[in-house]
Amino acid sequence: MTIVSMTATFGGLENQTLALKPGLNVLELPNEGGKSTWCAFLRAMFYGVETRKGRENSEKNRFTPWSGAKLSGSMDLIWQDKAITLRRFSKGSSPFGGFQAVYTGTEEPVPGLTADNVGQTILGFGREVFERTCFIHQGGMAFGQSAELEQRLASLVSSGEEDVSYSATEATLRAW
Repeated sequence: MTIVSMTATFGGLENQTLALKPGLNVLELPNEGGKSTWCAFLRAMFYGVETRKGRENSEKNRFTPWSGAKLSGSMDLIWQDKAITLRRFSKGSSPFGGFQAVYTGTEEPVPGLTADNVGQTILGFGREVFERTCFIHQGGMAFGQSAELEQRLASLVSSGEEDVSYSATEATLRAW
């Protein structure tokens, strides 16, 4: 998967576009230049905006556009050798509640991609693993127990593969 560009109306980003190159991209911006906001936007595009935390600390409130516009964004990427566009937008009272995944330039929906599974499907892991391995935000790394992360690490250690666990392999062998 390669992200080509992102366009966001999210926090201090007002319909701004960030073009990316294949490989590692480093954002060199001054303080308050939008680095953390772009990172939060990336996470929100894959996993949505959390609204469950306290009113003041929820992502919905933290990243409501400063202009008063509704949260919205798009991401162009290459996935499975095809160009696709992900879009999130407000739907009713739900920020980022609307979702579309289409083949870029055609508006033909990408089968199987939904608002609830896009991060898991494209990246191969859920929000919790993303936040603990790929996304180090200003608050630092998240520590503590994570069943999904523990399972993935145990699978890697025991079998060398992320999606196969020792216990699942053992059960299959016993059944055979």
